[in-house]
Amino acid sequence: MKKNNKLLISLSISACLAINAIADEKTNIGEITITDTALEAQIKSITSDKLENSQASDIKDILKSMPSVIVDGNARYSQKVYVRGLEDKSSNITIDGARISGQLFHHSGDQTIDAEMLKVGSIELGPNSALSGPGVINGSFTYETKDPSDYLKEDQTFGGKVSLGYQSAYERKSLDVAVFSKVNDKLEFVGIGNVAADGALSIPDSEDIESKESTLKSGLIKAIYKANDANTFEFSYNKYIDGGDRQYAGEKAGSSENVYDPENRIARETFTLNHKYSPNNDMINLETKIYSSSQSLEVDGGDDRESYWTWVKGESDNYADEPTVKFENKSKGIDVRNISFLNTHKLTYGISYDKFSQSSSASELAVYTQGSHIGETMNLSVEGGETKEFGLYFEDELQIDKFLLSLGLRYDKHELAGVYKGTNQQLSPKFKAEYEASDNLKLRVGYGRIFKGPTLGETALLVYGVSENEETPEAQTGNNFELGFDYNLANALNADNAIFGFTAYKYNVDNYMHPTKNTALNIQTDMSIWGVESIFRYGKNDFDLSLSHTYTKGEVTDLDTGDTHDHLTSNIHTFKFDTNYKVNNQFNVNYNAQFVPGNYINSEYASYYTDHEKRSGYAVHNISTTYAPSSFKNVKLYLAIDNLLNKKYAKHTAFGTYYGDSDEGGYEVGRNYKIKLSYTF
Repeated sequence: MKKNNKLLISLSISACLAINAIADEKTNIGEITITDTALEAQIKSITSDKLENSQASDIKDILKSMPSVIVDGNARYSQKVYVRGLEDKSSNITIDGARISGQLFHHSGDQTIDAEMLKVGSIELGPNSALSGPGVINGSFTYETKDPSDYLKEDQTFGGKVSLGYQSAYERKSLDVAVFSKVNDKLEFVGIGNVAADGALSIPDSEDIESKESTLKSGLIKAIYKANDANTFEFSYNKYIDGGDRQYAGEKAGSSENVYDPENRIARETFTLNHKYSPNNDMINLETKIYSSSQSLEVDGGDDRESYWTWVKGESDNYADEPTVKFENKSKGIDVRNISFLNTHKLTYGISYDKFSQSSSASELAVYTQGSHIGETMNLSVEGGETKEFGLYFEDELQIDKFLLSLGLRYDKHELAGVYKGTNQQLSPKFKAEYEASDNLKLRVGYGRIFKGPTLGETALLVYGVSENEETPEAQTGNNFELGFDYNLANALNADNAIFGFTAYKYNVDNYMHPTKNTALNIQTDMSIWGVESIFRYGKNDFDLSLSHTYTKGEVTDLDTGDTHDHLTSNIHTFKFDTNYKVNNQFNVNYNAQFVPGNYINSEYASYYTDHEKRSGYAVHNISTTYAPSSFKNVKLYLAIDNLLNKKYAKHTAFGTYYGDSDEGGYEVGRNYKIKLSYTF
């Protein structure tokens, strides 16, 4: 094992040393000057311009250039996100400060983000910051929607933008409309609406998938009010609905025929109110975020149909009049934090409170129409669990000679309510340090204590019953360790900016629990995951390039049986390449690719798998270009081809593939011709 780990680290370094990089961006914090690491520079490269140029239209497009992040699934509602080997259920996710949590249904994803609304997407890997929020095991996602200023030109008071698009592999037809205004010196406004209708999915060497047709309708309203130089208020309302006459289990393979499943839709509705108070005082930089959000899955009812929710195990004549059922995860909360600059210290401290609840609500009672239960009724409306999370946090970023230190501490209290009961709490230290070994070399080390309270079970299973827990489930806890370095190669390569960064990490999670089919809140496994991340970034004039390699490996111990097996969504090497060239002010070209070697997964001790299953490797190439003709000043044309070579492949974390049976899950779409035309006025 030690020999293999050394080989993997050597491979990660040598593979990335082939090409070099960075945006050597610097940030002044009081008396401190911070230079971005290679990873931070890569994260900051996800901008609204980059997303627009690549015609990003789902969460996979948004995150595809991020190291240690894998997004699988073909249809929008099927896509699941994995970070450092674990699903995003172990992450903290916010949209304009609103936390999104919970699992609606285990065969669909829960990151309901429309790229058309997005200004920037960011991720912090690992739990080493006290500021990342509660419950972080593998990372935190921070999404920010577009502001009026992202559209308004200098001296412009009103405008709009209309975009039309088409993607062949999804038969996706889209229309996006934005209206924005600077009402006066204090008030700005933007409204965005987007409709994207998907038809059949095109899979190489397979029949088209007709069973996942759906339509996305999303909208954003945001107003920013600058009361004075010190006070800024921001209000946003974001609505997302994606549904249709489609199969219920989005991540499964799909069919070329109509499906039995009733029409269903996933929706999210989010309100946020943010306030920034920044007087001319180094001790006061106060930010308050208040939110309310709801994410739901609604499944239409039907008369005298083969039972969908009311089936009785062991009986074949289950028919019923079933109502429309809505499964809902609600969240609301507040976060108040202040930043104080004191000499070479940047002090950030705050308090947060979040409440989550789950329920299923039916439009009426279900009535059995055939079988031994004919005439009997069933109430499918069920109130599930609640969690209340209270947090206090503090972080001190300071510089001592050649050391840059970040010392953090979180206190988290997690309380179960609703049908559940029990309380867990923990004080968690966090630590990050950089040492400037030379003008070009920085050494890094990090540590984060992990704490995540018991996770509410899958909401769609509430209709089958849920009962109060007898004992308080233990919290998920563990430790994360990181070691790495960044080397600035700008001078050596005669570049505007160039950097190479490397990180090795290892973390463990005790009492791990996943929400899938787990309304009993059972703790399931102990696990240990380790990996490496290497990133190169290079920029000169109008040319930029990035190359990354990541690898994860893990081991899981079943707490019921004591058996140990491979962590099934790890043991994955991923190489990502991205290059961009701005030919002139009118023309931009991008090429990006991803290569994942084949591997074997040892699932000997997992009862429903077989030993040593193979997962096939793949290479995918994408090209895109943007053209803004000088003769049509406000027009832009976007052209792209994803999966240029029409490769048939499945991500190694995808349903079926992660345990060695890709045919059971969903293959990714084939060659995808993309075109988009926008007009701004």
